[in-house]
Amino acid sequence: KCRLDRFDAVMAAGRTEEQQAKEELSNITPSPSSSTQSGSPIEMPDQLNFDFNTAMQGTSAEIFTPPQTPSHSIIEKIRSNYRTLSIMRRTAEFQMRGIFLDPFEADKEEYEVIPCTYQMMNEATRILITGLFDFIPALFPEFEALSVADKWLLIRNYQKIFHCLDSCFRMHRRWGIEKGLCFGSYTTYLSEDTVDVYFSDCTDQKNVSDAARTLRDCIQENCVKMKKQISRVQPTEDEYLALMGIAFWSVENAEPNENLMNLAARYRTEILSDLKARYKQTIGEEEGTIRIGGLYCLLLAVKKAEMNMKWEYEVYRILNVFDDNTYMYKLQLHRPDIES
Repeated sequence: KCRLDRFDAVMAAGRTEEQQAKEELSNITPSPSSSTQSGSPIEMPDQLNFDFNTAMQGTSAEIFTPPQTPSHSIIEKIRSNYRTLSIMRRTAEFQMRGIFLDPFEADKEEYEVIPCTYQMMNEATRILITGLFDFIPALFPEFEALSVADKWLLIRNYQKIFHCLDSCFRMHRRWGIEKGLCFGSYTTYLSEDTVDVYFSDCTDQKNVSDAARTLRDCIQENCVKMKKQISRVQPTEDEYLALMGIAFWSVENAEPNENLMNLAARYRTEILSDLKARYKQTIGEEEGTIRIGGLYCLLLAVKKAEMNMKWEYEVYRILNVFDDNTYMYKLQLHRPDIES
């Protein structure tokens, strides 16, 4: 319940500056004030004005209650908390669009996925960041004791990688790896055919044709290579979940402190040990070792896609389709709850 209360508090619109200041002292989640461009064809702040708890009334308590799992299985812990995070993201994005879908229907993932736009992705990134600040400490309790700076360092470095892994997993599960789509947010998709739609709600339309070409090139570059690696490895659900945990602690290039490096080494070892134990009971240790090598190759492809996305966002900023208040662009620069 406290997760839902905090999520509702973050997403509610129309707060006073005094209320926001109080929240910043007690809560490290991103500021709920809108960073969308003024004059946008889509009035996102109004669409984001919803009551999360009210929307979820009538939902069985079972959907929010993680199954009882062995305390030693970190992959099972990732699974149950990933499901909770997914429910929160899906519900928030639907409410952002004014859709109130029956939770049991939504859980089947048979709802329509629509083309993604700039404004949708920008606000969906806020939702994801908010969710990650609950998802991560549920998996790794030491996260709560870290400094605010270290928390933001880890979350900022992780959010695009998580987005890519989540997109791969859900794309693989829903459409297979042959379809030329990827998820732009939890309930929207990107494809080469919809790049013009993506920039349709940007305030500055002067350079959208150049931006659309850049996006099309990035979809070809990122999706093709990741799908090729997915096709080789054919990861199971357990393996995707393990990668989500390992990826959070891939901090080698982030210049973290020694404490973070020690935590990273410990948790990567724990996740791999859990995965190896599963292999030992199924395909055997030797085949399992080969699969772990393939999974790390997939993770490298995801990290390459993340770097491409950072470059892509810089291009959009140069073209003025993104501005300095674009939330997903601000994440590359600093904590987005701190003004430049």
